[in-house]
Amino acid sequence: MSFRQLKQELHALSELVGARLRRSFHHPLSPRRRASRGCCLGFDRAALLATPVNDARIVVLDTETTGMQPYAGDGLVEIALIEYRGLVPTGREFCSLIHPGRPIPPETTAIHGLGDADVVDAPSLERVLDDVVEFLDGALLVGHHIGFDLRFLNRATLRHLHCQLPFPALNTMVLFQAWTGRHSVFSLDDVADACGITVTDRHNARGDALVCGEIFRVLATSLTAPDATVADLLAISPPDPEYGPHYSRPSARREGGGGTG
Repeated sequence: MSFRQLKQELHALSELVGARLRRSFHHPLSPRRRASRGCCLGFDRAALLATPVNDARIVVLDTETTGMQPYAGDGLVEIALIEYRGLVPTGREFCSLIHPGRPIPPETTAIHGLGDADVVDAPSLERVLDDVVEFLDGALLVGHHIGFDLRFLNRATLRHLHCQLPFPALNTMVLFQAWTGRHSVFSLDDVADACGITVTDRHNARGDALVCGEIFRVLATSLTAPDATVADLLAISPPDPEYGPHYSRPSARREGGGGTG
């Protein structure tokens, strides 16, 4: 285990211990929070894995952030969730600006275009967390470098729901590596260009999620048989020890700020 992985494990362990202490001291959850926690604890992973990809509920996820370190004070500034049924978008979405609870650094504003004035009236992640979990409930999650986004969400769910998100997640960069046989780190633009997909609204959470969804559709169609299950699709990319057993693994890491595309 690398020092970076150990550091992230210790941060996650700290959040988990804190969550258990809050439960031990009888900090009650609201009815809505209990329902959100129930979504996580009652998730039937085996049923989803056995579902054909073409029938599965899939949510494409993207976020924009203040930086790269959720356990060092960085936070979300935007989130987008796009629902698919199989490889077809349903038209159902959840998109919101998020107040990160801290100033947005100018260097990340330069990436995604969002400054403090844009999020001054936006809800905090805590306020929309139940809506997010309800939208994700029971779905296969898809995103480009999705482990990055899930670190921010899992920090919030540990703090407020006393558990992590249990839903399996697929990294489109890993699918692209499997498709090409190349094991470099690829940005969303790189993959979209190779798949013949036009990129619009770059570094906008909804725009990036829509592009990622089209990438997923192209790659999943190319890499799996028509009757493939979610388990077959996940077998293409092994678990990522840095982010946990549910998150597919890129073979190399990208460094940067304000997002992961």
